[in-house]
Amino acid sequence: MTTPATLSLTPRTTLVLLPTSVLPLIDSSLVNVLLPTISRDLGVTESSAQLGVSAYMPAATAGIVLSTTCLRRFGTRHVWTGTALVFALASALVGLSGTLPLFVTARVLQGAACGFIMPAVQQIAADLVGRDGMRSALATIGLPAVIAPAFGPLLGGVLVDAVGWRILFLVNVPLAALALILARGVLPTTPGRRTPLGHGQALPGVLGMVGLLWVVSAVGTLPAGFTVLIAAAAIVVIAVFCVADLRSTTPLLDMSLYRGLPFATVMLLCLVIGAVSYGTLLSTSLHIQSDLGQPAWVAGILLGMQGCGAWASRSLVKGPWKNMDAFPVIAAGLVVAAVGTLGIQAVGSWNAVTVAVAVVASLIRGLGWGRARCSPCPPPTRSCLTARLRQSERTPG
Repeated sequence: MTTPATLSLTPRTTLVLLPTSVLPLIDSSLVNVLLPTISRDLGVTESSAQLGVSAYMPAATAGIVLSTTCLRRFGTRHVWTGTALVFALASALVGLSGTLPLFVTARVLQGAACGFIMPAVQQIAADLVGRDGMRSALATIGLPAVIAPAFGPLLGGVLVDAVGWRILFLVNVPLAALALILARGVLPTTPGRRTPLGHGQALPGVLGMVGLLWVVSAVGTLPAGFTVLIAAAAIVVIAVFCVADLRSTTPLLDMSLYRGLPFATVMLLCLVIGAVSYGTLLSTSLHIQSDLGQPAWVAGILLGMQGCGAWASRSLVKGPWKNMDAFPVIAAGLVVAAVGTLGIQAVGSWNAVTVAVAVVASLIRGLGWGRARCSPCPPPTRSCLTARLRQSERTPG
């Protein structure tokens, strides 16, 4: 039985959906600060432990590509419940891992669950609030994207010396269990549909996107010719996926949306913003801990300052700047973020002056990043909830 759509998410529904949105994003930013500690504990180099970061994103990408098929086939409630359980299990395995292979495998499982969770949360929100309530729901479930970079590194940096890195992953288990308990009788029950699984689209999509992400993470460690060859092959396979998805009556990612230039442009900017923001989280953490020899809590505080700057920018974007054109706001945000990044990387020693420089630069980068990340999108790009409503409306039931 499907719950009738209301105009906004209830407090209890929000309490159920937010943990499964927040926890994966906190973990993805948390591990950047914990990486030196994890590598020491596992007895491996930082570059080896970084596989836990590199493998997470391709797994999440694969989960996103496959999520639409699973949502159609099994229903949103079942997919959300299953992925919440898998994420809790993977978090427990990360926290209990004693070897690098187990750590990397658990991170892959975490990433795959993360890829399924957000589409499931978005579809549940669309089912609950309907078209008229999508904008409010989007603002609510999009909040983790701003919170996670602020609190993930800060919590990790401050708490790692007090409780150890393992507890910071194991705590996901009771939180996920609480969300599952509260979800009873709250989430809509949408029956699965006997629709095509879309193997012909999913296989090239997963191979191409995972291959491209692997190439990006392996730049500098492989021969240039081999890197270019794999990148070219990945792009060709992604093109095959796009053509197959456009021709399919049951598209996986609804590639037809990218025919609109404003939507395609903003999505490209989102890709750049995501790469810049999450890439700098890792580089800053390693710079502070490895190059400057400071403890994890120092890196956590600086990244927390960056999150505070992003939060301040979000208030401006949702307030005085809400009617401004998104494109110049995003461009200005990227420039400001670049200035802040240069300021942090320019810190080559640790004293009173350079500490002040690092703090100010972190705030500046956060202001730029938040300005770019939270900018108001033009009407054709009002996010994945619109796409998912369109998708569910035209899928035969």
